Amino acid sequence: MVIAREYESLVPVLPYLDEVHIYNKRTGLKGLRALRQSLRKKNYDYVLDLHNVLRSRILRTRLGKHLSVINKRTFDRWLLIKFKYDRLNDAPDIIGRYFETARKLKVKDPGLGPTLTPKHDRDPKRIAIAPGSRHWNKCWPAEYYRQTAEELLQEGYQITFYGSTNEVDLIQGIRAKLPIGNHRSLAGDIDLAEAAHSLSKCSVAITNDSGLMHIAEAVGTPVIALFGPTVRQFGFAPRDPGSIVLEVQKLYCRPCTAIGLDHCPEKHFRCMMETEPEKVIESVTKIVGTPLTL
Repeated sequence: MVIAREYESLVPVLPYLDEVHIYNKRTGLKGLRALRQSLRKKNYDYVLDLHNVLRSRILRTRLGKHLSVINKRTFDRWLLIKFKYDRLNDAPDIIGRYFETARKLKVKDPGLGPTLTPKHDRDPKRIAIAPGSRHWNKCWPAEYYRQTAEELLQEGYQITFYGSTNEVDLIQGIRAKLPIGNHRSLAGDIDLAEAAHSLSKCSVAITNDSGLMHIAEAVGTPVIALFGPTVRQFGFAPRDPGSIVLEVQKLYCRPCTAIGLDHCPEKHFRCMMETEPEKVIESVTKIVGTPLTL
């Protein structure tokens, strides 16, 4: 398996791996060629390209006897974004597409979500909040996160905030407006494996459509996922039947992007603004149970 260095910390909690090769994006084309030369010595029978981007195309060149490349449904995504014409409704999700890529190996999709090894007994009082994302318009408003956190604190829950170093200021801004109490932030202080370990102890995780959403699901923590500019049809919704996706249905401008933008093209941000904190609180109650205090 080849992964980017930014995800290297996850390797110890990834099951079923015999060998891992780390690629440092900073090494550019020279690093890709060196890694490709090293991999060619392995004489692989099958090579699966689960990204099909420029880097992976360079890396996979004459790498193994048989090559299989993921079908990303790029044209269908474009149709849905540009014309709201949906040919993805019956398409497999991203995990299903991975299994499609490996069909020649005769492996079948069991319908389960991703799995990471650290799993613990969840604390019913502990809730995770991951308010960040790589792209601005995939983020539920910070004020909504603050209102949600304040309500949950009043109901007796403990809150742990998660995020990258780039999201420290965002989380500090949210916490600064909360009453002193049972909330803390691990943003920027732990790596992804440690985040997985910590998230596995939470009763539910409130997230955007982001990487931490997938990590929470992979350690068995139900997710309340806030989808705004993106939609389930792109394949990244949680598989766990105990998780909940909140989104504004039948909004004329959804989806506006497949990966995220730094602005709202329509300048109203209704896809996020119209999912109010009360809906998240209700979802927490559905997953965890009745509030601890009233």
